[in-house]
Amino acid sequence: MEFALKLNKRVEGGGGGLNYLEAATYDLSRYAPTKLTNSACAAAVSTILSMISTYNETDLMNVVEACLNFFHRGTAYQYLQTMLDRTHLLKQLLATNRFGSLQSSLAEFAADFARRTTSFTRYDVKAKLEGEGKDMFIQAAAFLIEFGTQNDFNRFGKLSIMYLDLFSIFINAVLDTSGQELLRDILNKCLLQYSITDVDTSISSWTVKKPDEPDILPTPSLHVKKVFELYPNVVQTVDKDKRLPLHYAADSSTASFEVVMEVFKAYKHAASIRDPMTGLFPFQLAASNDNVESSFSLLLANPNLVSSGIKVSDRKRKRSSSA
Repeated sequence: MEFALKLNKRVEGGGGGLNYLEAATYDLSRYAPTKLTNSACAAAVSTILSMISTYNETDLMNVVEACLNFFHRGTAYQYLQTMLDRTHLLKQLLATNRFGSLQSSLAEFAADFARRTTSFTRYDVKAKLEGEGKDMFIQAAAFLIEFGTQNDFNRFGKLSIMYLDLFSIFINAVLDTSGQELLRDILNKCLLQYSITDVDTSISSWTVKKPDEPDILPTPSLHVKKVFELYPNVVQTVDKDKRLPLHYAADSSTASFEVVMEVFKAYKHAASIRDPMTGLFPFQLAASNDNVESSFSLLLANPNLVSSGIKVSDRKRKRSSSA
């Protein structure tokens, strides 16, 4: 609590605006993030937010930057609640519309949140999603989707499908809290790339067990089916880049044949729609990612794509020649 108490003391002591702000920035730069507890983090976030109503953005910019950098430096020691407090701070800073886009800090947060997912316990995440932490957890996921990289999406995707109960709670919370758009983006960027049968997944949690009957093992694409049950039209819905889920599945080097076919079966016409990012048809995307079985099956569904002749877009040729 030492850091939070120092901040509060400086707020109460005041004494000269900018001198206080400089001192607060100095405290942030020298305080050891390893000492940051959940309660101290919450108190620090509350104090920073209260400062916003007292000082203008010009004076406060250095303190905000130092605070965000302070939290980033201490990522390795932060629990789920601390990450959610950081989410709250970023959300409030953006809402004030006084501190710019915070692009760099949001990208750092996305990477930090993705890295820390492996340290979050199953029961802690479940408690947050079913309790008061639901909104902030989904907001953290939204920040990750908007500002993260493919590595961040991969980490988050693996966590999301690890347990059936957690996955079901999560996708329902996304739909309830944020809506279909975020669920679509999570499917495209985090879920289509992996299968239930991947080594990191708890197969037993997805297995149907009945007394005196053989266990029913999950299909590799069961998680995708679960999303389709909640949001059937997602397969026909383009994202901001005008891409369909089949484009993402076919364009992934880690997507399994079963996942690609699950998406295809849900909306077969997508196999005849070029990917707007590359100009390629889904079967070509799959082939370029060495998913030969998927590529053949997608082409078999519409062989006219070959007989009518295919022209690769200029964008694709440029990308290939520069590789």
